Amino acid sequence: MKYSRVLLLWAVLLPLTCWAQERHRLALPRQEQLSSQRVLQVVQDSEGFLWYATEGGGLCRDDGRQMLVFRSDAEHPDLLGSNDVSCVAEALPAPSPTAKDPLRQRGRHMIIGTFHGAFVLDKHDYSIRRLAEVDDKRVDDIIVTANGHWWLTANKKVYEFSGDGNLLKTYPAGEKYLARLHEDRQGRLWASQWEGGLLKLEDGQFVSAPWPLDAPPTAIDDNPSADGLLIGTIGRGVVRYQPDSGSLELTDPQDSVCMSRVTLDLQGRMLVADGFGNCYVLCSDEQPSWFNGRILSRSVADSLRAARHLSARPTALAFSGDDDLWFSTGRDIRRLVQGREEVVLPTTKDVSAMAFTPDGTLWLATIFGTLMSYQHGQLSTDDYASNEHGDAVVALQADSAGRLLIVSDRYVRLYDPARQTLRQQNIEEEGVYRIELQETAPASRWSQPREEVLERMPQWVWWMLAVLLVVLVALVVYVRFLHQQRKRFLAAMKKDAPASERPAEESPVLHDEWLQKAIKAVEQHIADDDYSVEQLASDLCMSRMTFYRKIQSATGQKPTEFIRTIRLRRATDLLQQGRMTVTEVSYATGFSSVSYFSRCFRTMFGVPPTQFGKTTTADDLSPNEMPNAD
Repeated sequence: MKYSRVLLLWAVLLPLTCWAQERHRLALPRQEQLSSQRVLQVVQDSEGFLWYATEGGGLCRDDGRQMLVFRSDAEHPDLLGSNDVSCVAEALPAPSPTAKDPLRQRGRHMIIGTFHGAFVLDKHDYSIRRLAEVDDKRVDDIIVTANGHWWLTANKKVYEFSGDGNLLKTYPAGEKYLARLHEDRQGRLWASQWEGGLLKLEDGQFVSAPWPLDAPPTAIDDNPSADGLLIGTIGRGVVRYQPDSGSLELTDPQDSVCMSRVTLDLQGRMLVADGFGNCYVLCSDEQPSWFNGRILSRSVADSLRAARHLSARPTALAFSGDDDLWFSTGRDIRRLVQGREEVVLPTTKDVSAMAFTPDGTLWLATIFGTLMSYQHGQLSTDDYASNEHGDAVVALQADSAGRLLIVSDRYVRLYDPARQTLRQQNIEEEGVYRIELQETAPASRWSQPREEVLERMPQWVWWMLAVLLVVLVALVVYVRFLHQQRKRFLAAMKKDAPASERPAEESPVLHDEWLQKAIKAVEQHIADDDYSVEQLASDLCMSRMTFYRKIQSATGQKPTEFIRTIRLRRATDLLQQGRMTVTEVSYATGFSSVSYFSRCFRTMFGVPPTQFGKTTTADDLSPNEMPNAD
């Protein structure tokens, strides 16, 4: 099946039952910090960190303070096989009833599935290694079963690994590509096929399970309210499936929330990534801990209303020092005390933001730019800080010293009510803004001048700076040298004839006899997709490190880039001859998949391989137009 068809199925709604009257949709924090806004899966590990598998943005980890990103880039081109991360799972050890320390039951590794292979990340030192047994195949799903084993789907096979990452067995799974894996309450393993049926593991092999429905299955999960499974389908909603009898029962599609991947966090709530790349939390009527009081979108406001049983949707809210909830309905201000609502300010309308200062004063801002304070039962308007132009206040926060940050669509203001000082920073770009206040030192004033002590630096510091400057200059010269070598090498490889057949005097860069042997060795194995850097170094009778240094010095490229350049140069020759299709050329030049070949070819030459030779040839390009395919 073509990858384009797989991507098309990703865009299809994959519903899994989740009753609306029992669940509420909440936004996850810090999503705007993700390297890609298209999320394919979100997982919370045993330490409480959130892991996001993104399309194009690599793997992201949210530790509650910042977002760490693991992805390939110019400095680390081989960190991941692809920045399109399809799935992620934590490798948890098998439960041990004798374990006294619960920390030992925490997972040390994260298993990462990408569009080009599977990887294991060590959370202790953040090192990443490839699962070589999976090769360069696309991984669509990863689960960790109750015994601690890892199960991966790649193309038409299922791979079983032990808890320490050793391959135990490979299971063929029919003629169709696999979509999802699931272990049910009885420990049985199930798999769904793209445009296929349902499979189950019996006697060491995957066999077809009864599936009378004409719609293919997708997501699989246990039925939380009864025995059996809930299985999402394409076009027929969610069905209740009885594994023993193979019977199906259709549910009402209107009672379901669309999703493609579902995991549970440490509180038992559902972390959802839907078919459109969005992610969110589905929680019960308990107070959602993900809500931090800063973002009050309509969905969050509705969820909070249902969770706290409020009489109206809040337009703004704030928590007082004794954790009472104060909120605006747009018509009045109310306070929730021990589950009971009371109206505090019955005629206060159009409030868009609220905040408490440490002295217990409640500050209110409206959609007309008015700033008000409420203390000791008295509501008063602060004319000094109110906006005379009527700009709506979209966010309001207070720091530990009692100062207020006021945000509108056109400005950010810092207001000190005690000193009656007001500073304003205009916003040039149009848009909707919000603020996150974090003080570097509690109660320190931003405008307070700091005392500076000037001191003569010791002489050894000057010597160290001089040495660092020399090292920096040498590094810049070396990088410039590699860049020039790279340009000359790519220009030499731009000739029509294969490099090994071209006279060396015509290409001074290729005059080195050792480099000629390296090029000839790659061309002799041009169709072998398993021909690696280690094998090339062995054929040249040198170690990997020695070969790395020599090839980078001679060509300005890393060994993997060097091999890929030779392969792509040969691909242009075959495409210009016109006797082979793009698929045949990709396999004839040692690429393991057509999609990866097309991506590398387009990156290097600026046109897809299907158009190469028709409108553009290699002779039309300068060396600068032939960048690294990473």
